[in-house]
Amino acid sequence: MKKFSFIIPTYNRPELLAELLDSLIVQRFNPADFEFLIIDNNSQNDVQKLIKNFTAEHSKFDIKYFLEIRQGEQYAWNKGIDEAQGKLLVFVDDDVRLHHDYLSTLEKDFAGHLDDIAGGGKVAPVFEYQKPAWINKYVMPYFAEINLGEKTRFPKKKHPYATNMLISKNIFDKVGKFDTDLMKDKKTIPPGSFERELFGRIRAAHFPVYYFHDLVVWHFIPQEKINKSYVKEKAVESGKTLRDIYKSKGFLWYLYALWMNLVKWIAAVVLSFYYLFTTQWEKALMLFKLRWWRSKGLMSFGS
Repeated sequence: MKKFSFIIPTYNRPELLAELLDSLIVQRFNPADFEFLIIDNNSQNDVQKLIKNFTAEHSKFDIKYFLEIRQGEQYAWNKGIDEAQGKLLVFVDDDVRLHHDYLSTLEKDFAGHLDDIAGGGKVAPVFEYQKPAWINKYVMPYFAEINLGEKTRFPKKKHPYATNMLISKNIFDKVGKFDTDLMKDKKTIPPGSFERELFGRIRAAHFPVYYFHDLVVWHFIPQEKINKSYVKEKAVESGKTLRDIYKSKGFLWYLYALWMNLVKWIAAVVLSFYYLFTTQWEKALMLFKLRWWRSKGLMSFGS
């Protein structure tokens, strides 16, 4: 049995997948401990040929190809969980690059303890071009940024993304895999919903959710995503998800959510003075837009 299994879903992004594979070349690690599972989520390009060419040039990598024809990252993740031979499963997206000591850090810090681990590492967004002036730190989570500083655990209301996530296989045996029913009767759901639901079950089973600041990936952000319409869509969806979570707990919980939303409006007003004082007016304006979009989702009716 392997110690570590990397699960890498991919869909129609061969150029980015190639960069991820290239980031493996500089890693120092024991090949016997690692396997890399590429889950092709029904791509329209020849991912298998890309992998074949890479392994022909770099034979020390144990790279395995699997096809998952059911569309959706949740199916690809579950396929990887089923096929993985490792005890600690590492989930990364096909649009990331690994820090040069990622694998050696895994071996050093986890080789002697592979069970009962749940958590994630640092995700540093890399913009295709220049980062726009309107992007403040409250927008960055919509680009999958995770940076908890020197914390060792994720706060209760936060969770890792599959952009850079570690979960022991024995935990899946206890709590189950990703819930493929989340998409039923829904056209879209906010990013991170599958991870949020899974980590809810993991926490309910009394497993701590750790933050590993030494495990770093760089996440590529294409230019077409760097627009306010994208952020608006995700913020409204996020507000709707919050609405559904609190309403499912009861009317008083929903009132509590509305009260906390008011508190966050007040905090936004206070913070805006800092942005205005430091002549970052675009960030201040986005702060209010973001709060409005999330409020719109929270107080909306229907789907």
